[in-house]
Formats: sequence, structure tokens, C-alpha cells
Amino acid sequence: MKIALLAPLKYPIREPFHGGLEMHTHLLARELTTRGHELTLFAHPDSAPEFRLRPQPLSERAGFLATALAYRKAVQDIALGGFDVVHNNSIHFLPPLLATTLNCQVITTLHTPPYRSLRWAGRLVRSKQHRFVSISQHLHDTWQPYVGEHEVIHNGLDLRTWPFSDTAKEGTAVWYGRFSPEKGAEYAIAAAREANIHLSLAGPIYDQAYFDREIAPHLGDRIQYLGHLNQATLATLIGQSEIGIVTSIWDEPFGLVYAEMLACGTPVAAFASGAVKEILTDTCGAIVPKRDVRALTQVLTTVKSKDRKACRERVVTAFPVAKMVERYLAVY
Repeated sequence: MKIALLAPLKYPIREPFHGGLEMHTHLLARELTTRGHELTLFAHPDSAPEFRLRPQPLSERAGFLATALAYRKAVQDIALGGFDVVHNNSIHFLPPLLATTLNCQVITTLHTPPYRSLRWAGRLVRSKQHRFVSISQHLHDTWQPYVGEHEVIHNGLDLRTWPFSDTAKEGTAVWYGRFSPEKGAEYAIAAAREANIHLSLAGPIYDQAYFDREIAPHLGDRIQYLGHLNQATLATLIGQSEIGIVTSIWDEPFGLVYAEMLACGTPVAAFASGAVKEILTDTCGAIVPKRDVRALTQVLTTVKSKDRKACRERVVTAFPVAKMVERYLAVY
């Protein structure tokens, strides 16, 4: 098929990824291309050069109008391409509204909770040539009142890039993600300090004031910030860690971090957030109430005894990239 993949435009689709949405877009583009489809990626100009790229300039600090104009231009460019299907992987409200201007099937993957403008767009889109997909059952249930019944396709992982490690350094934990309040890194720090374990932190600093206030004062010998790591370095770090900690205090629409940790064989201690119950089971992790540092500290000592092979098997069975891509192809 001739496929147009519309990415989120503010950040490049390349390593080190700004977040899970950019990584998901890169993986989907790579897998569809590998399977022989003629894919064109409409994305930030600095995206990976391995793809057939149609650059769509947009500043990270662009305001509402500039962002809307950028997505309108992207849809106009797509309209000229003669595509069989358009996969809208952005989280902007405009592409679904403009789906009727495209003479082909349009798929929009929902990656976020129903924020106001996209919720409004979802209510208006009732075209046979447009379909929605949610990345978890949790997200589906929050979107269903606005867009009706639709597909659920869990995110997938390329297991080759998250290699299994059967051994880890005793007394170590890892936390990674963007440093912003909703990710709750300070709770991981508090639990690690209470449990007297070494915690490695990694990820982009999204909110500098938050980092300076909640994270930096606690850094030292046992709590270390390693920077924004590329995927290979991050996978090595995870595999060497005895425990993975995820402390999101918002509701994660999916949470690739859970699956990535499990793929490396690292059991996960996590707050009860969004779709976590669709990923973690008793064989590979433990879930405690949000913001409950005492409960998190207590499960750190039990989670590390989980079978690392069972953690890997959970992802091999439920979240391989091949399953995700095949389900998207069926929707196309």
C-alpha cells in the first residue's frame, strides 16, 4: 500500500526520542517500510533520514495558530500524494476534521486522554472514511462517549532493541521518563531512599523548575541522574537494574515504559495509573496506590524476587511489534 504517516510535528522522529509517541511513530514507520509498503513520513525536518520524509517545519514553542496552520499544510500536502491510506499519529484536533478532504481511508490513533479540542473534533467526525484506534482499553473507555465504539490496538515493542538480561546488580532500581510533575519521579526517589537502594534516573528535563525543585536536591551517590539516553544505552541500564519503578500520577494512556522494563527482564513496581493493569500482572510486577510512598517502598523488596524470564515472556506474548503492525494493517 501507499501509506502517509502523519507524525506529531513538534519533535523529531529520531533518537533520543522525546517520548513514547515519537518512538511509536518511528517503530511503526520502520516496520511498515520493512514489510514493503511505500510509506511517506510527514514529520519534523530533523527526523530520521532513513524514511521517505516530507518535512513539516514547526517550532517546539509554536503557539496555537502556528501549530494549526502547520497541521493544515501537512494535510494539504498529503492530499496531493495519491495515498491509499493516511495514518494520523499526531495528537492534534485538525487532521480528523480534515479527513473528508482526503480521497482515501484515514486512521487516527488516540494516544491521549480526551482533551477539549480533540474531544470536540471526535464528536464531529462521523465519516465512513475515518476510523479511530485507542492504544489501550482504558483509553478506549474514556474516549467511547465522544467517538463511539472503535478498535483497541496495544502498543508493541521491537524486542531486539530491548534485550533480555537474566542478571542484575543487587540493590539497584531504574526510573526513566520525562521530568515533569505528572511523571512523579520524586516519589521514586523517596521510596528508593527509604528502601536504601541505588536509583538511576534518566530522561529529558521537560520542566526545569520542577527538576531543580524536586529532583536535583536529592542527587548524590545513591540517587543519580544519567541524562537523556539513547535506546541502546537505556536498555543496558534497565537490564542491569534489579527493579523498575514507574510513578506516574496521571493516568497513563498505555505506558511503554512498563513493557520496555519487562522486556529486559526487569520486574516493575508502579503506581495504579491508567492502563497499567493491562500490562503488569502478578508474575512480573506490583501495583500500589498513587502517591503512596510507604506502599511503594514495601513492594520494592518483594518485586525484585519476580522471575525475570516471566517478565520477558509477558511482553513476548502480549506486546510484540508484529502483533501491533498486523492489527493496524487489518484496520487499513
